[in-house]
Amino acid sequence: MKILPINIFNTHTKKIENNQNDYSPNKLLIKPQYDSISFTSTSPMSIKDFKKLGAYMTCLYSGERMLTSNQLTKMKKRGFFQGPISEVVRKLKPYENKYLEPIEKEVFKRIEQAAKETPDIDLPQLFKNWYKTTRTNFRQIQKPKFDAIKTLGAELPQEYVQPFFKFMETIDKKLYDHPIKQEFSLKEFSYKITKIIEKMSDNNLKNRMQKLLDMLYNENLNNTKKSLSSAFVKQVFDFKNIKAPYKKTLYYEKNYKQFETNKNAVRIAIIEKMKESAALKGYRKLEKLCTDNIGMLHGLPVHVAFSNKAFVYDLDKLLENMPDKALKQKMMDIAMNLPTSSRSADALILKFRDSDPNIIGDRLFNPSMVSVEHLKAKSEGGANTIANVALAKKQINSDRQSKPLWEVLQNYPLKNQQKYVNNLAKLVARGKMKYEDAIAQIQTIEREGHITLDKSRVKKVKNPLIERLRQKFIVKG
Repeated sequence: MKILPINIFNTHTKKIENNQNDYSPNKLLIKPQYDSISFTSTSPMSIKDFKKLGAYMTCLYSGERMLTSNQLTKMKKRGFFQGPISEVVRKLKPYENKYLEPIEKEVFKRIEQAAKETPDIDLPQLFKNWYKTTRTNFRQIQKPKFDAIKTLGAELPQEYVQPFFKFMETIDKKLYDHPIKQEFSLKEFSYKITKIIEKMSDNNLKNRMQKLLDMLYNENLNNTKKSLSSAFVKQVFDFKNIKAPYKKTLYYEKNYKQFETNKNAVRIAIIEKMKESAALKGYRKLEKLCTDNIGMLHGLPVHVAFSNKAFVYDLDKLLENMPDKALKQKMMDIAMNLPTSSRSADALILKFRDSDPNIIGDRLFNPSMVSVEHLKAKSEGGANTIANVALAKKQINSDRQSKPLWEVLQNYPLKNQQKYVNNLAKLVARGKMKYEDAIAQIQTIEREGHITLDKSRVKKVKNPLIERLRQKFIVKG
């Protein structure tokens, strides 16, 4: 067997007339195609790779350092949010002024104060202890806004009045933790469970939850006209692990065939598996979410936490076809301005009373995490390219929505954007970012932000190794 030398310059082997490889000694080495080498690749950096550089950057808006997902993951794995709150405070204290936003800092101050009084309890227990008092105080803040919505509701056309007040009655029950009957919604359950598992540091549990969630989306499970396959039922109930007292086929026919048409029982079985896994790993919020949705599938009244987002969505849907658009807008404006966990420490505490420590910790630091900000919003036709993105704090990015960049930048000093540009210059100087990518991004910031920035620090950096290779190998002319 002949072994051919590797040709790093040309991957194509030379052919002869009869389409056979020519192995003659004088033909083995093919002349290198040096003039085909490119030392100046123009392909832009990927947005994913740019986001990884967040540890070196400051927020485009605030000019402050941001926390990367890797940093937060390490904090979770090192147990920063686990154990007695006195230890949690000690570990997090160095990060307080660096990464906590005002509302989150206020919550941290409360945790710090509680650590002096009850140092040995953990974060979930502390949030539970706070719940009743916090709820009472917060409902007093919310009450005037709900009263204003109800007052406007009395002006609705006659056919809307009864459904509106029935809807508000349900909202009142949610606000004060009274159980209500609510239909199971796969879409809502999926949304909530996805929000929880995406913040998990336990990849094994995350993968199991995703696998079980995928099972809930089984095509036949959600098709009223089709039965479930025996293979799917066996998968749900771990049939292969069952030791049948007689032939397995007969055992299946007697005990499991009924589930091919009893789809509600199958959904309950899948969510029960989720609940067991969550309980085993100590994910309290996930366990409670599963418990509540199992109750819904059984048709039982359950405690459903009030959610601003759900309230706004349901109210908008209820008033969707109402002819008086001005009245609807007044009601929606009040609903949109209800205090949220991003604007109120009390709201944040209420929202996370059933959460495990890592989820509470994740939420405290989440607003300061690195996020990709599209300079010209995608909804306005902005491209998903390195030239049209920048890095900004997650909370500011979220609050911006689709506002033009120049409108948001009015709220921040120009020195913050200049600081961002100077950090881009450092990335270019260190060889972490291409000059062309940095300049293209800065030009977009200037154009979309209606500002002028000093780009003089952003300079092309010549790589000595590349220059030597260029001089040695590129064929001139």
